[in-house]
Amino acid sequence: MQAARSGMQQVLRQIQEAVEPVLERSLTKRRRQEFLASAGPLFLCLTFIEDALRVLLRWKEQMSYMTVTMRMSGWLGGLLLIFSLVTQMTGSVLVLRPKEVKPSRVKVGCYTLLAFVFLQPFMYGQARDADFMCRSVTLAGGLLLLIWSENDRKQRSEDMGLPSGMESTSSDRLQLCGRVLLTFLFFFQAVYSENGGMHRLWTAPSLFGLISFVVLAGLAGMVCAGFKTEWSALLLCGILFLSNLYMYPFWSIREGLRDFYRYYFFQTLSIIGGLMLLALHGPGGISLDKGMKKAI
Repeated sequence: MQAARSGMQQVLRQIQEAVEPVLERSLTKRRRQEFLASAGPLFLCLTFIEDALRVLLRWKEQMSYMTVTMRMSGWLGGLLLIFSLVTQMTGSVLVLRPKEVKPSRVKVGCYTLLAFVFLQPFMYGQARDADFMCRSVTLAGGLLLLIWSENDRKQRSEDMGLPSGMESTSSDRLQLCGRVLLTFLFFFQAVYSENGGMHRLWTAPSLFGLISFVVLAGLAGMVCAGFKTEWSALLLCGILFLSNLYMYPFWSIREGLRDFYRYYFFQTLSIIGGLMLLALHGPGGISLDKGMKKAI
């Protein structure tokens, strides 16, 4: 098993070394940055926008869930749904509004969405669902990365009034926290996924399961450590996007499960948005990439 795992890691490294130069030639750095700067925040907010619109457009079903499934009173369920709608739409609008509109309120929008991410599992009775909690933690990591990028942008454009070493260290720690949280879902899937997690290697060994585990754990480890960060994050984006189409095709699912599939589909797109932001802004000072540059 160990020999097979080492062989797969070597194959993955060879594929990355072969693909990276091709992508570098076809996608110039400027084009990548322009695309990621626009798509990253948009994708990150998609799950909040979709969930808010669902509350607004399917109010009766949402109220039924809160009163019947969650056993809340009508006024409390309605109040929480209004809170959900207003919080998610307000935070998303603040994050996505044009940069020409001053002053920027991106950080306020991120903190608003972070508050909702923290409260959502308890509002909807999902606090004991490990997969849901891992997704929430991963979303929080993406929002922290957006806050970090906003801090970094302001630091470059104006004097923050703090010693540069202190500001840099604080910023790097925030970026590291966001980067680590962003990989939670991938480590969870690598270990527990029914479609290829590590536990499946013991209960039902298969080549697909081994490949899935090695690829997910390897790329998540590279992102977490800040090694080859841009391309490992982009590869995770591609893998996550394809698996999202395969696992959550809500457009072809019967009505009873469509809402569930739709929610997870858009939540996965938001996680992709967090990875895009990481690929755009880099791993920060506390990373292997940064350490290698200093050594050079």
